[in-house]
Amino acid sequence: MLDISVIRSYNDVMNSYSDIVAVESEISGYRRTCVQVSVRFDLKQIAWRDSLQWNNNFTRSLSEDCIRSLENLLPLTRVLEWDISYETNEELRITKSTPTCGLPEQWLVRIIFKDGTVYQSNGRTIFPPQWREFREFIETASRTPFRLR
Repeated sequence: MLDISVIRSYNDVMNSYSDIVAVESEISGYRRTCVQVSVRFDLKQIAWRDSLQWNNNFTRSLSEDCIRSLENLLPLTRVLEWDISYETNEELRITKSTPTCGLPEQWLVRIIFKDGTVYQSNGRTIFPPQWREFREFIETASRTPFRLR
C-alpha cells in the first residue's frame, strides 16, 4: 500500500519556488505583437523575442545578484497558486476604468521544475490578481517593459 504522506511531501517539495528552473511567458494581441520571454534560473539567462520588433530580440546572462533578486520576487507573484485558465471568471475581468498599461489580449505563463514537471496558466483578457507583480518579475529580469505596443 502506498504511503500518501510521502507522496504529499514529495509533491510539496517538488512544487516549491526553490525548485523552479525556468519561467516562460508569452503575451499577444490581435493585430499586435507577440512577446515571448524565458527566464532560466538553471542557465542564469533570459531570452526575449518580439515578433513586431525583431531587432529588439536578445539573450543575455543574469548576474548572481539579479538571480537572487528574481528568486525573492517570484514568490510575491504567487504564480503557483494561479488558476490554469482565466477565461470565464467575470470578477477578474479588466474594466474600461482600469488602467491597463498595454495589457495583452492573450497571455501564457509556463513554470518548469527541476524534475521536468510543467505548470501552465493562461488567459484571455482576464488576469490573475498578481499580474502586476508578475510583470515586475519579468521587467526586473529583462530591464524592458513587458507590455504590448
